[in-house]
Amino acid sequence: MLRHRLDLFRRPEAAEAPLASYLEKVQVFISHSKHDDDGEPIARSIRDWLHTNSAISSFFDVYDIPAGLSFHDVLLHQIETSAVVALHTDSYSSREWCRREVIEAKLRQVPMIVVDCLREFDKRSIPYMGNVPIVRMSPDQQDRVGMVAGRLLDEVFRAYIWRCRVERYSEAYPDVMFIARPPELISLAPLPAIQSEAGSLIVYPEPLLGADEARLFLEIAPNTRILTLTEWLEEIQ
Repeated sequence: MLRHRLDLFRRPEAAEAPLASYLEKVQVFISHSKHDDDGEPIARSIRDWLHTNSAISSFFDVYDIPAGLSFHDVLLHQIETSAVVALHTDSYSSREWCRREVIEAKLRQVPMIVVDCLREFDKRSIPYMGNVPIVRMSPDQQDRVGMVAGRLLDEVFRAYIWRCRVERYSEAYPDVMFIARPPELISLAPLPAIQSEAGSLIVYPEPLLGADEARLFLEIAPNTRILTLTEWLEEIQ
């Protein structure tokens, strides 16, 4: 339904078109480490649950990459077009590709959740796994897979609703960066010349950032303005 609404913003004359023609499957990218005993079994349990209980498709890296295609290119494309589940097991943060997948998901602003499956400890967690929902699931009791899927779908729908809200403004204000979650420092990475006098503008959903977070943005990118959608709409009206 939300995809249909987005299409109506772009093509109002299509209001009577069948809703089904605008619906697409949600694809889930399951980011996991194969270098401990938990990452792959948990990823398989999530994949199997999705295939059994929903119409959601999933991407399971090497098993889903056709022969002859670039591993690097396929993974980055899948991240860009998917919702991401990051399975935080003991070895996850130490794996280069797991770190890259999290960073790419953040840069591309795709819906993402983290599943805390730590058995012992993590020497240094990936800093970019923050600012998203976290679901706890014991590696030995994988009885919360349905909750994981539900929380991920919440993020998918929240992102779609945000796109619906800002669709009418994105073409009229191409210099504004609309993001679906509260901004963090990595949100600055796609912005051109954040230190330039012209500056940039980031618009995000309520609630307001805390004063400590806002201060960091002011210190690092003083010419970049960060406003909630309500604040920004008040300015332009």
